[in-house]
Amino acid sequence: MKRNKKIFISATFCLAVIILFSLAACTAQDQSSNTTEQVSSDTKGSDPNQIICKNNRFSPDSLTIKVGTTITWINEDNYMHTVTSGASPSDRTDLFDSGNLNKGETFSYTFDEAGTIDYFCIPHYSLGMIGKIIVTE
Repeated sequence: MKRNKKIFISATFCLAVIILFSLAACTAQDQSSNTTEQVSSDTKGSDPNQIICKNNRFSPDSLTIKVGTTITWINEDNYMHTVTSGASPSDRTDLFDSGNLNKGETFSYTFDEAGTIDYFCIPHYSLGMIGKIIVTE
């Protein structure tokens, strides 16, 4: 009986380590076309091209901009969010992905082509944390 318990504990520990490493690998990415940084509270919301992440929502959740405009998302929640291009976790695109944004961190992306771009927060998609950028000429 003790041997089975040791095997169960060892297997559980190994599984936990594998899951942690898998999650870390999923968030690794190339940040060459976008930026993430800490922002002071006195600059939040002062730009019409900013989107606030708060209460599991993007605000505004839809924005129309011109080609060449840079949008900055700001996480104002006490927990992590992402800004990930695509319509859903199963329909992600490679256009942008902020990685994990902690409270006060920002993510910026410049939209260089016209079109409609859907995006979402990976951990809060099921709560309806989705948005849309409409880029016009």
